[in-house]
Amino acid sequence: MAEIRSRMSPDMKDLRKHIEAQIVTEQVKQTIGQRLRQAADRSKENLKAKQKELTYSAKSSLSMARRKISNGGGE
Repeated sequence: MAEIRSRMSPDMKDLRKHIEAQIVTEQVKQTIGQRLRQAADRSKENLKAKQKELTYSAKSSLSMARRKISNGGGE
């Protein structure tokens, strides 16, 4: 039995590291932080894309209005 216990000791220490509350808490904090940063980055990218889309739409509308006015169709 003593031999089996001595061989299992490193495995038990490793297992203990994975289930200790402080270690698990720290891992969860890191994972949540990483996911929040990823979500924020995606949101920034989406906002930039929407901004470009709206800018293009506004420029297009302005251009169309100018053409209509210059062609005398401003009725």
